[in-house]
This record gives sequence, C-alpha cells and structure tokens, in this order.
Amino acid sequence: MPQKKLIPTYNNKILIFFLAITAFLINYYYGFIGVMPMDNTVLFNGGYRILKGYIPFTDYWLVTGPLLDYLNAFFFKALGVSWNTYIIHSSIINSLLALSSFYFFKKNDLSFRFSLIYAFLISVLFYPVVGTPFVDHHSTFFMIISFYGLILAVKTNNTNYFFFIPSLLSLSFLSKQTPGGYGIIVISFFILIISLLDKNKGFEILKKSLGGSLFAILFLFLFFFLTKINFNDFFQQYISFGSSIGKARLNNYDFNLINEINKYKFISVFLISLIIILIRLKLKNLLKIKDFFIITISISLTVILLFHQMISLNQNFIFFLIPFLCGVTHLYYKKVFDLNYFLVVLIITCFISVGKYHLRFNEERKFNELENIDLSRAIDAKILNEKLKGLKWITYLSPKDPKKEIKNLTKAISIFKEDKSNKILITEYQVIPPIIDIYDNSPNQWHHPSVSFPLRGNNYYEIYQKYFISKIKKKKIKTIYEIRKEEKIITALVLDEKCFKKERVGEMLIKIDLDFSCSELK
Repeated sequence: MPQKKLIPTYNNKILIFFLAITAFLINYYYGFIGVMPMDNTVLFNGGYRILKGYIPFTDYWLVTGPLLDYLNAFFFKALGVSWNTYIIHSSIINSLLALSSFYFFKKNDLSFRFSLIYAFLISVLFYPVVGTPFVDHHSTFFMIISFYGLILAVKTNNTNYFFFIPSLLSLSFLSKQTPGGYGIIVISFFILIISLLDKNKGFEILKKSLGGSLFAILFLFLFFFLTKINFNDFFQQYISFGSSIGKARLNNYDFNLINEINKYKFISVFLISLIIILIRLKLKNLLKIKDFFIITISISLTVILLFHQMISLNQNFIFFLIPFLCGVTHLYYKKVFDLNYFLVVLIITCFISVGKYHLRFNEERKFNELENIDLSRAIDAKILNEKLKGLKWITYLSPKDPKKEIKNLTKAISIFKEDKSNKILITEYQVIPPIIDIYDNSPNQWHHPSVSFPLRGNNYYEIYQKYFISKIKKKKIKTIYEIRKEEKIITALVLDEKCFKKERVGEMLIKIDLDFSCSELK
C-alpha cells in the first residue's frame, strides 16, 4: 500500500518540475526572436547603468519602476552582460507565475491535471508575448501573486497570507506605477471589508495586514537607503510626472464599450460566464461568503488589468487572463450547471483562444511590432556584438534588410567611438552602450516624447529641461549624437534650435554640437 501511494506523488513532482521548465523554455525561445529596439532594450541599458554605479532618478530621468534595473543588474552581475542573461531573467519570472498559478488552482480544490493545464496555458501567454524583461509584466506578476494570496487567505482561513500581500504590492509598484497602484487600492478595500465581516478573525486580519504594511514600508526605506535614490527626485519623476501622464491618457481616452468587448472578446466571454455563475449562485441561495469573495476578487483582478490595458500605449498582453478565468469558472460550474457541456464548451474555447493569441503574439511577435514581417530574414546579432549571440535580429524599423541595419549601426558606433570628447548618445537602440561597454551619459533612460519625458507646454517641462541641462554641464558635454534615420531629433524637443548645430555624419547618425552661448545653456 505505501508503495502505491508513493508512485503518484513522485510522478506529480515530475510533472510540476516539467511545468516549471516548460514555462521557462517557452519564454526563453521566443525572447530570442526579433527585437523592438526601444521597448526590448531599455531595461538592458537600465541594468547596465546600475551595474556601473549610476543611480536612477538622480543620474538619469526615469518614469518607470527602478526595481527592474536593479534586478537586471543582479542577473548581469551573476551571469554576465548578455542577451542570454537578459532572457533568463524574464524566463524565470514566467516559470514562477506558472508554479504560483498551479499552487493557486490546486489550493482552490481544482484537480491536479486541470491545475497543471491552466497554469501552463497562463505561462504560454504571459511573458513569451514580449520575451524580454518588461515593466508591465513584472508589475502584473507581483500584483497577480498578491491577488492569489488574497483569494487563498479567504479560501483557507490562513491569515498569514495577509502579512505578505503588502510587500508583494510594493514590488509591483516599484516595477511600474500601474497596474500595481490599482492593485494596492482594490486589495486594501477587500482586506478592510473582509476584516469587518469576519467576527472571529477580523482583528487578526487587520493586525497581519498592518504588520505586513509596516514591513513593506521598512523594505521601501531600506531600498531607498541601499540604492541611494533621492526620494524627492523619485517622487517628482515617478509619482508627480508619472501621474500627469496617466491623467492625460484618461482624459483623452475615448471609451466605447462595444469596441472594447470586441477587442477583448474572449476575455469578455469568460468574464461574463463568471458573473453569470455569481448571479446564479445567489439566486439558488448557494452563494457562500467565501465563494462571493473568491469570484469578486477574480473579477476585480480582470477589470484592473483590462482598464490598465485600455489606457496603455503598449500592445495587448493580458490574454493570459483567459485560462485564469476559465480555471476560476471551472471551480464553480458544477454548482450552477447540471450538465458538463458548459465546461466542455468553455475548455474548448479556452484552448482555441490561447492557440489564436499564441500564434499572433508568440509566433508572429505582434507585441514587438513584427506581425506580417518575414521573420526568416532575421540574422544572428552576434555580428553586431558577441553579447547578443543567439538573438535573431530583425526590427520593424528595417524589416526587409536587417543585415544593412546592423551594418549602419556598426558604422554609427565606430564614428561615435572615434570622438574622444565628452558626449551623449541618444538612441532607440539602447542595447548599444552595454555591448560596447560605455556609459551613454544620456539624462534619460529612454526617449519617448511626452511619455518618458515632458514636452513644452507640460507642467513639468521646465523642471525636466533644467535637469537635462544640469547633466550636460556636470559631464561637460560638448556633443550629442542621435542614432536615427529621420531628421527630427530628440534634442530639439528639449533645447532651443539656437543652442546647437546638427549635421548628418552617417546614414543612421546625427552629430549635434552644442552652443553654450545661447540663453538656455548659459
């Protein structure tokens, strides 16, 4: 008898291990196919900056979470600066989400087999759509784990979960303001309601939550202390200017319910199914307080991510919600539906939709703007630098001739390096400074007008301009180089045209000589 019990336990461990490895490998594979110069490389540069001792917000203007810069620096320190190390980082996060999702479903009494399936499907559509470390994905990862913890706290009556939730939310917020900030608000509301309704453990829930919050605050203080990040700079750039971007997007967003349902139709189907189950449980007087919270918390997580996606400028990345919602629906369908056909239809729909978005986002690399591009044209990026070995280089900027793009980049790098004066490099190809082992001296981590820095007319423009100029003077910069094909330059968005002269010195390189006699640079 004991021997019979040991066999399935051992087999299950093998399957869980296989889940972790598979989730890792699927992201590792797609992380090497194609590249979106700015979005895929900004954190590569960020990790390198930290490795070289530079401080976010103080040494470079930053509007996204500093946590990923430090995490990438950790991986670079441990495994070396390379694309391989970069993808290992995001692949580990994808694997951790798969394992967490499996644990979540299993603890909610879903069968081992289906817990494994839904966890795997989530991992297919989570990180592989982008492949590289990305602030939205890391913030979402930590927030999802927080929601998992909240649901499991309700399910198991284990108040220890409440202690860890605030720390996870702080990690989410340090990855990106949103959706982490939304998670903090919504989860705080649920914790308050749950504690008020639970007469037996309400005080303990509040005590553990407050204790966890104090620990999270101490962690934040320690983080700022160890990283030497100036809190005023952090608040000004990350909170104040960051929130102004969010307000502008919200004010300009033209919400159309029909369009949004059509855009996220499969998510909508599963979300509506879960709402129907909630209503039917209520009508049948079968709705227990625990079930109410588990379902409403799951719906809230979905709504948060839908809202975040709607006002985001990034490509869609939330289709992993489909297997998540299918799994939660699976937990309750028997209580409201007599026949299994409902579940069968749901699972088939889940597999079809996951397959659809896998093809579109993973295979065709839609997130990286490579959809409808012949990926077979890609070439090994090691010809640009050995640190990029294995990366199949092809970008939306030069989809038909990646070899020529790399040739032009190589020439631009050569011209830039020949200039021995103190200089700044501004480029979408932010992988360049780390691979040639230089600091680009750019006052910005990345250069996306109105998003990563304010433009004229913005309330924070003068603050940013002073910041930009102070870095030029501190480093005694004489020349700015911009790698770009078009003639419009980033420098002109910050400085008056009287403050510089520009000339094209290569097919992809513009040289900008600064004139310190102009009023802005005096």
